[in-house]
Amino acid sequence: MGYDYALVHLKYTIPPAVALTFLYRPLLTRLDVYKILFLVTIAVVSTIPWDSYLIRTRVWTYPATVIVGPKLLGIPAEEVFFFVIQTYNTSLLYLLLGKPVFFPIYLRTEQVHLKAPAGKRPSWKRYQWAGQTVLASGIGLGAYAVKTGGRGTYMGLIILWAFPFLFLLWSLAYQCILGIPRSSSLWPIAVPTVYLWVVDTLALRRGTWVIETGTKLGFHLWPGLEIEEAFFFLTTNTLIVFGLIAFDNALAILFTCRQTFPTIPPLPSPALLVRALLKPASSYDESYLHALGEAVGRLRRKSRSFYIASGTFQGRLRADLILLYSFCRVADDLVDNAADSKEAREWIRKLRMYLDLSYMDVEEKALLQDYIEIKFPAEAQSALGFLPTSRLSSKPLYDMLDGFEMDVAFASAGDETSKYPIQTVSDLDLYGERVAGTVAHSILELVFHNLPSDASTETKERLIKAGSRMGVALQYVNISRDIAVDARIQRVYIPLDWIAEQELTPVAIIKNPQGTRVEDLRLQLLNRAFHIYADAKDAIEELPDEARGPMRVAVESYMEIGRVIKEEGYRNNAIRPNNCLLKLPSIEKLSTMAEKVRQRTAVIIGAGVGGVATAARLAKAGYAVTVVEKNDFTGGRCSLIHHDGYRFDQGPSLLLLPNLFAEAFQDLGTSLEAEGVHLIKCEPNYRLWFGDGHSFELSTDLARMKKEVEKWEGKDGFERYLAFLAEAHRHYELSVTHVLKRNFTTLLSMARPSFLKHLIELHPFESIYSRASKYFWTERLRRAFTFASMYMGMSPFEAPGTYSLLQYTELAEGVWYPEGGFHKVIEALVKVGERLGVTYRLSTPVSSIALSPDHRRATGVVLASGETIPADVVVNNSDLVYAYNNLLPPTAYARSLAKRPASCSSISFYWSLSRAVPELGPHNIFLADEYRASFDSIFKHHQIPAEPSFYLNVPSRIDPAAAPPGKDAVVVLVPVGHLTPEPDATTTTTTTTTTDTAASTPPQDWPAMLSRARAAVLAAVRARTGADLAPLIAHERVNAPPDWRAAFNLDRGAILGLGHSFFNVLSFRPGTRHPRARGLYFVGASTHPGTGVPICLAGSRVTAEQVLGDEGDGWGAREGRGAVVPWGRSGGDGGGGVVGGGGSKGARGGEGIDRVEGGGGGYVWWLLQVAVLLLAVLGAFALAAGGGEGGLSSGSSSSSSSSDDSSGSWLKLGKDW
Repeated sequence: MGYDYALVHLKYTIPPAVALTFLYRPLLTRLDVYKILFLVTIAVVSTIPWDSYLIRTRVWTYPATVIVGPKLLGIPAEEVFFFVIQTYNTSLLYLLLGKPVFFPIYLRTEQVHLKAPAGKRPSWKRYQWAGQTVLASGIGLGAYAVKTGGRGTYMGLIILWAFPFLFLLWSLAYQCILGIPRSSSLWPIAVPTVYLWVVDTLALRRGTWVIETGTKLGFHLWPGLEIEEAFFFLTTNTLIVFGLIAFDNALAILFTCRQTFPTIPPLPSPALLVRALLKPASSYDESYLHALGEAVGRLRRKSRSFYIASGTFQGRLRADLILLYSFCRVADDLVDNAADSKEAREWIRKLRMYLDLSYMDVEEKALLQDYIEIKFPAEAQSALGFLPTSRLSSKPLYDMLDGFEMDVAFASAGDETSKYPIQTVSDLDLYGERVAGTVAHSILELVFHNLPSDASTETKERLIKAGSRMGVALQYVNISRDIAVDARIQRVYIPLDWIAEQELTPVAIIKNPQGTRVEDLRLQLLNRAFHIYADAKDAIEELPDEARGPMRVAVESYMEIGRVIKEEGYRNNAIRPNNCLLKLPSIEKLSTMAEKVRQRTAVIIGAGVGGVATAARLAKAGYAVTVVEKNDFTGGRCSLIHHDGYRFDQGPSLLLLPNLFAEAFQDLGTSLEAEGVHLIKCEPNYRLWFGDGHSFELSTDLARMKKEVEKWEGKDGFERYLAFLAEAHRHYELSVTHVLKRNFTTLLSMARPSFLKHLIELHPFESIYSRASKYFWTERLRRAFTFASMYMGMSPFEAPGTYSLLQYTELAEGVWYPEGGFHKVIEALVKVGERLGVTYRLSTPVSSIALSPDHRRATGVVLASGETIPADVVVNNSDLVYAYNNLLPPTAYARSLAKRPASCSSISFYWSLSRAVPELGPHNIFLADEYRASFDSIFKHHQIPAEPSFYLNVPSRIDPAAAPPGKDAVVVLVPVGHLTPEPDATTTTTTTTTTDTAASTPPQDWPAMLSRARAAVLAAVRARTGADLAPLIAHERVNAPPDWRAAFNLDRGAILGLGHSFFNVLSFRPGTRHPRARGLYFVGASTHPGTGVPICLAGSRVTAEQVLGDEGDGWGAREGRGAVVPWGRSGGDGGGGVVGGGGSKGARGGEGIDRVEGGGGGYVWWLLQVAVLLLAVLGAFALAAGGGEGGLSSGSSSSSSSSDDSSGSWLKLGKDW
């Protein structure tokens, strides 16, 4: 019995499955699930007999030491799971890449082939015969190889098993196999195949499975990969993709052949699918397929964003939507491309007559086709002939033509403003209703026709009305985008009364569509749009289930267009004039930007660094902000303790990442210096004390570091130190750019290509200790350069290698200390906030967060006194786990947070010494000899190590004002485990089990642990430095984990919040926005981006931008949308930024829309790119992880660990908690 084969799945097949599932989840439908289950079933049933035969004949074998044990017909359970997981992964990738593909346009009729000249018949028909010939010949060769036996046996068995299936699939679905884009057929084969080649190479090297020598050809694709194995994975992935294409081919036939299949079930039976595939091509509706082909071609050229977004809908609904929008584009082009207003009106008249005939009685419709052929150009006839009028009401289409009339009216208005069709906002609403709301109306009619629901007629009418209003809102956004474009064709869609308020005229805007006053009008249009969105946005949640998800995705794709409306330089782009129509109005988050009706309000719970910084940011953005704090001081753990002239930093005592501090103040229009914050550089950074009496100084001075490193590592040690620093610098740059200044609101956020391509460089799957071991040969320096993991409250043996960035920032940028104590930074932020209007209410505990009756929105906070403070936005800066479990109604999610791995805690001593102690520098780290054991005591058993490591700070050594003259203030932080649940009194056991502990932990005796900590600290300082502190302690104050919990409501007394392992950060970390309650946000150590004063400052920016981006949102914004922010955007470096965006300008957008970078459909294409990139990255990681023969085993450190005997663990919790 062994676990090697199971580890293959855990390491290499399950992670891609999880990642692809999360990527595709927004697009997943029941039909997709059915399709995958269908393919998985066929794969398992067809492969088991063949695989069983191979094992019984010992063509390949599995050593008993690599499998768990259970078998099915001789096949290990792990192998059966491989059939399932490979099919699942390849199917998901195919679905991702093939989502935009519209299969009906790849159906061909036999008439086309027979009518074509003999020399010009489509070559793909000959490809069918060629493919059948090749596959049939392959079957014959495979049979021969098996019959003759020997070295070709295994290859022959693969061919003899797979090629009959390929022959069948090719014969039934060759049209689509050859016709669909190669990105949708070849990539889903190639990417999983190459990835599995890598995995198979590692497994063969490891001996996880073995091919019998006498049955294989002996050729290798590359060293370690047998040609048979390479061919096997290529063939199996081809089978999966061909099977999926055949499935979609059958669906396309079912969806387009309405006469043969008038009704089809949501999940067609296998018999129905086979019946469709066997339907003669000669019976396809050639004219209908031709119309669909022309419609798709039209949309690809002029509205690709709509075409891609339509891919999220399925079946006949998608076909109807494509035909509807094709008609809208044709009608729009006929009027828009007219030579003059007279010709335009003539086209409108013809279109009205067309609608008249379309909605006549059936017996009179014979006139319609003749009218279309006589009155309209050939390229427009299919769009008019196949508009699904039987499923659409006529009024929206007539109203759309009225909207065209309003466009044409501009031509006759000239310079006479009295004749302008848009005099007031009511006129603009009417225009938006006609040109955009009508399309939304028609779309929802098709939705309800194709997806019957139990909704009443009244409900459907209400939802359609809401959709029309959303169309109006999106039209406002389009107009705001195209002010300059419309001016070029002598049109101004802004209400004249608004123009007059700005002391402008339409003629003035036409001559100069730029300037401050025009920008004010643009914002006014957007504000109106956002208000309309806010009123109608929830309607989508009442749509049929099958439409709700696709509608969200479709809306998201259009929001990609809207986000660039306010980008620098975009507003002046010259795009083709547009004039009507909405594809599908976005119902998402276009934020209200400076709401003029009333000032919006925000309440911040907690005055920690994240709370006070967020308060100042929101106040600068125009909010009326109130901060409520339970204690009588600000700063939370970042506060001061005073006693008889001594001053202690209660929490952080080192300032790292000074640039983040400077940026925070710069965002608020000031600077550290202007607010009276003076930073003092500490040089050296600190001194590490080892158990043998030696010490090591860490410094930004390279000459000093060269001397220190070479003393222990030899002459080449400094070069390795520089290499370590270079890697840590890369971690630092990537983290600041792609993590600290970005939000990760969903798992898809983490899969953004700009981040994903750097994932391996960040070394998140290796520990910081493992990375350091590659650069330092001595255990002493490995420990010296890994203890910083405790800044995040993690063991260096568990912390991702990414966190070496902490060592880089202190070694490159230095360690700093604010004169007067760390709280000076908080005081400055409070002062800035108060100037901006922030109100602080100290000694004001909160009892709960007020929610709406349906718990879908935060409405304010309820104080312990019973007072309620109403607010539009609530930002929680108290401990996140505490807030979820104590300030909000109980939920399973809240309970799960309390079980997540948390950081450690500390016992902190604050000593007033009766004299100065020159033996100690400002910052001192005392490392325990038992390095790994000390971390196990903290993180596995939640105790204090027998010999603890600790951080000792003497603030009076940097700032003499911290202690009376001739005396010292000393702060000691001893890392200990966080609080564990009390044993149940009704049980006999005294152990408890949590998700971040070992199987059991001994009870915690804090008085005893505190006494041990004090004794250990005093003994270590005396032994290593010669300073005897015990008789010098004039006064002592102590904070232990229970004190941290009581003073600051810290869950489990964990001073650094939730842990920071890979699966507890980024998108896995609790989000900055509540998942259900709108208007409720979080900032601080336990949300993104994480713990530490500079990190929480960066988090305040992320959260503030999330708040601004979500105003008027529908399902919640991702980062960077919506409202204007009064500082540079995250990731940018100047100017006012934008959080949020608009929508598209409907079918008016035509070609222009698709020129916008990241425009409509970007969401879908982004998913496709990410899927391919993700598998490539995982493949690279697999190679990296399996670089040696033991690539699949967990292995041990690359170099031996000399039993933890030279230097010890540490924890410097004082460093920027």
